[in-house]
Amino acid sequence: MGKRHPNLPAWQWRSNPQSRQGASHQAIDLIAVALMVVAFLLLAAGIFSGNASSAVIGLVTLFAAMSLQHQGHKVQNEPHSQAF
Repeated sequence: MGKRHPNLPAWQWRSNPQSRQGASHQAIDLIAVALMVVAFLLLAAGIFSGNASSAVIGLVTLFAAMSLQHQGHKVQNEPHSQAF
């Protein structure tokens, strides 16, 4: 695999600084990630407890969080790219 970069977060920040400039993008990402965590917990609890309504609510919330995150990426002026 090769040698790991000594300061990986700083290197990633320098290589793609435009992707995290907007405060609205950061807020949307923060909300979407929190929704994904809640959705996963609801989905897992619904599956393991046999509660179908909790599983369905978790699944719907998961799709809502994913669409919210997709909207946040569409708001950006430049496409999201990763530099390796």
